[in-house]
Amino acid sequence: MAAQNTGIIRTEHGDEFAGVIESDETFFDHSEKGNRHLKRPPRKCGSDPKKGGISTDKAAVIVSKDRSKSLKMTVSTMGRITQSDIKESFQNPLPEASILCSDGQVSYKGYSIDNNLKHIVLRADLKQYVKKGGYPIQHVNELHNRLKKWIAGSFRGVSTKYLQNYLNWFYIREKFKHESITTEKMALASIQNAHAIKQYRCNNFSYNVLMTTQM
Repeated sequence: MAAQNTGIIRTEHGDEFAGVIESDETFFDHSEKGNRHLKRPPRKCGSDPKKGGISTDKAAVIVSKDRSKSLKMTVSTMGRITQSDIKESFQNPLPEASILCSDGQVSYKGYSIDNNLKHIVLRADLKQYVKKGGYPIQHVNELHNRLKKWIAGSFRGVSTKYLQNYLNWFYIREKFKHESITTEKMALASIQNAHAIKQYRCNNFSYNVLMTTQM
């Protein structure tokens, strides 16, 4: 039920995927930055949480990208992702001719089988970033790194409650990074991303629903 309940916190950027698609998850420590009524002692900026590995103290962000530069970034759940999270992140079924490249997370295998997709597994722990035939995953991993550096460097971390809004912002930056960005273009992109605006208006409810995945 948790994965189903967190659907409202997901966003869509309007991109559709085809061909070779890279998808991988990354994690952000749960943060209540700006909350004056913390339910736990505040952490010092930059410090690590007590729990290691993938725990429910971490917000999972699924990032997917294809060779035509279609891109989606979704706050999916707290902790380890499931096949349902992957399905909700893509929103629309991938074309059967698509090739899905991911790490060894078992949920991607299940998603690929259920959707009749060719699945290429690349394990970062074995330093597998590109397989014979040109099937990569390093582009998504590089995007993870840029995203985390941007959030840490520009904002010194953000509240989990507002993380999806920052993903929407980063998405727009990625779309226009090779252009001269004007205020008009940024405004137009924000207006076109109607789902992101809706997301902004229901942050309080969305955050509370997301946190039920820790229960």
